[in-house]
Amino acid sequence: MSALESKTAYIFNRRVVQNFLDIIILKHLKSNSPTSGYDVIKFLHKRFHMLPSPGTVYSLLYSLERQNLIEGTDNRGKRLYTLTCDGERLLNQICGTKNHIQAIITSIFSEAQKQVL
Repeated sequence: MSALESKTAYIFNRRVVQNFLDIIILKHLKSNSPTSGYDVIKFLHKRFHMLPSPGTVYSLLYSLERQNLIEGTDNRGKRLYTLTCDGERLLNQICGTKNHIQAIITSIFSEAQKQVL
């Protein structure tokens, strides 16, 4: 893989993760509750090889909490987050559309391939 291809792959990976960050966090909380914001940042770095800013992650956590998708509790100076019933219901609905999402992405890339040829 050339340096340009590697950079392009990194940029695309970052873009996808940023666009699906709320879903990624909900999915992570489903199997890793309770979790702190710092733990979410560590997970994203380990799993997706990107280091989002704390402002991005905490802002999204607060937003998810205001939407009642996650619940935050204070524990010895740390805020720990868990998935709520509403969050789990939404996550199940989103996961149920996985095949549709994959079809959209496949369609995007198959159209791009046709234009290149």
